[in-house]
Amino acid sequence: MKKIFYTLISIIFFTGCADLDLQPTDMISEEAVKKDPQLVEAFLTKIYAGSSFEPNEGVGFPNQDRLTDAVVGGEYTLMAPWQQGIIASYNIPTATGAHSRLIRWHYPNIRSCNEIIEILNNATFDAATVKAQIAEAKFLRAWMYLDMAKRFGGVPLELTPKSVDAPAEELMIPRSTLKETYDQIIADLDAASADLPGIVPYGKASKWAAFALKSRAALYAARIAKYHPQSSNGLTSIPAGDAGSYYAKSLQAAKAVIDGGKHPLYKGGANMVDRFAEIFYKDQNSEIIFAEQYNRALGKTHTWSGYGMPDGFKAGWGSNMHMYLASDARFEHADGSPGNKHHAKFNNKVWFDIEEVIYTKDPRYLATLFTPEEVFQGREVWFHNTTVGTGTFKGRAGNVAPKRAPVRNRNRGGRLVQKRIDPQYEFPEFGKDETPYIVLRTGEMYLNGAEAAFEIGNTAQAKAMINNLRARVGMPAKTTITLDLIKNERFVELFAENHRYWDLRTWKDAEKELHMTPKFGSKWTRRASDGKYKASKWKWNFSQNTPFLEKMYWFPIGTNRMAQNPNLIENPGY
Repeated sequence: MKKIFYTLISIIFFTGCADLDLQPTDMISEEAVKKDPQLVEAFLTKIYAGSSFEPNEGVGFPNQDRLTDAVVGGEYTLMAPWQQGIIASYNIPTATGAHSRLIRWHYPNIRSCNEIIEILNNATFDAATVKAQIAEAKFLRAWMYLDMAKRFGGVPLELTPKSVDAPAEELMIPRSTLKETYDQIIADLDAASADLPGIVPYGKASKWAAFALKSRAALYAARIAKYHPQSSNGLTSIPAGDAGSYYAKSLQAAKAVIDGGKHPLYKGGANMVDRFAEIFYKDQNSEIIFAEQYNRALGKTHTWSGYGMPDGFKAGWGSNMHMYLASDARFEHADGSPGNKHHAKFNNKVWFDIEEVIYTKDPRYLATLFTPEEVFQGREVWFHNTTVGTGTFKGRAGNVAPKRAPVRNRNRGGRLVQKRIDPQYEFPEFGKDETPYIVLRTGEMYLNGAEAAFEIGNTAQAKAMINNLRARVGMPAKTTITLDLIKNERFVELFAENHRYWDLRTWKDAEKELHMTPKFGSKWTRRASDGKYKASKWKWNFSQNTPFLEKMYWFPIGTNRMAQNPNLIENPGY
């Protein structure tokens, strides 16, 4: 490999004011890095920054584009038809490639991982530190390969750094099979879990993060093996006979996190609703295994609250994430009864009490959404399209109801996504959020473990894991267990956390769930005399029909990449 260098500017940016004790220069040699764990740490930090843990994060992408995965996965819609999430939801990929907000091609950053692994293999500082840093680089490499595998299938496995003047046959790496790709991801994570420490600074990968990511990766591989058809070249399939072993690996890794005891389910909060809500904004709580950090002082922030805050609590942008009625139906009532049991009343005729229809739902529903007359920051969030009759019946917080709710709250679905919004900030500055983005958390491990246990025939273990998760928020235990029940629990627990689209793809459920499915929201009318409501169902005025064709389970490699590397084989249908 040619000798590589790292700019001093990058090192200083990522390590702050550390005294590097170097001669004035704008370059740092490879030999210097081999001798200094701080320089390795700085380079690893640079790789973290380029790994795109938050969906659709990319140079030049507006922060609102980070909402794309949930929109294409049919969980909720956005405010305006020009937003990229909406456009991506009706885009059909062609040979030129898929929608830009859905594509990841991590090879420049993977090469950085390979370079630092090679350097560390020859490093001269403390051996234990060397092992831990190699493990960290392998975790990051596994993350990026999984991010590509779930999009494209088998991808070229570049595991050693390549010289820029290497012969073409060395640079033009063909695609590995999907099984080889997943096996490499799992091998990297096995190495990472063996050598990463169990306790690390917040925002860095630990032993438990490696186990958690292995659980997710192995579960994806198992689903593909079981539910996807076999391809002739193995680029978009995994042998069906391997499903059981991957499910077993997923279960083992999930149990390693759960039984390890370092990341128990979060059980704080003044009540069950707060208990679930606080997971997503209470910094460094027990459930967070790995998260992307934000810090205003360092200039790294996001805009989630700016887009999510309801009208009346946010000036300008806000009220941007509107839940579909079908998503509302997935959340049971607190007594375990079906989540849609009151939907027949949404006929614009029947008057009902929202306490019964809305505020008896699963605490996770109430923590996840802003709903009509929710008391937030001491006052009501209003959604009604109009008020009828006369009277002065006040809202749930005791305030006088407006004739109509603020416009941005009432022009879409009748509910807004609240998850990850910190209620302590009133009228938060747009684009200045610091709440973490949770990449891996323990709730997912219970779901991964339950599904894997069920698929290999251990229904008692699967049921116990689902019921442990439900008990955390006071939901009644399930007496029987099915795969559909596990899928629904996954929808409820992980709603708006950017899992749904990839779950549907790996289960091979996307055509059934997404293709040309009409999407409805609710319009609310409030009665002034007693505060009761009636509701009507209505179709969105855009993104009503989301196409999902058979070929879309795998994105195209694309003509540009195929031209750059003639050894690549395109996916079927493109």
